[in-house]
Amino acid sequence: MEDRLRNETGELLGEGRFVARDQGLDYNEEGMLTLGAHRGATHQAYRYDFPVPGRATVHFTDGRFFHDLNLADGIWTCKHRCGEDDYGGEFRALGANAWRVVWCVKGPRKDLLLDSLYRRRA
Repeated sequence: MEDRLRNETGELLGEGRFVARDQGLDYNEEGMLTLGAHRGATHQAYRYDFPVPGRATVHFTDGRFFHDLNLADGIWTCKHRCGEDDYGGEFRALGANAWRVVWCVKGPRKDLLLDSLYRRRA
């Protein structure tokens, strides 16, 4: 994690879990965030729905749309606008047990690079 405006780097170490529900998956992530002098617990959650085979729509838990996801070719790029901030994401499948997500976030008060590696627990 890199905050280019504050010239700080950090990391989030945690665990994410997918849980099956009627028409999709619920995802919950909890971890410890260290960024500059800040250290604290963090949580994020999303809903994955599958309107057609091989393609997901990702929503925040309040129902707002976040982005589409299609990893049929092993890579997917997407965009999301959140207030004044633009999020550009790249998802890359690294095999059956790992994937990488890179988000570039730009806005009046943000210039972030979020590079995440997810691995299935053995």
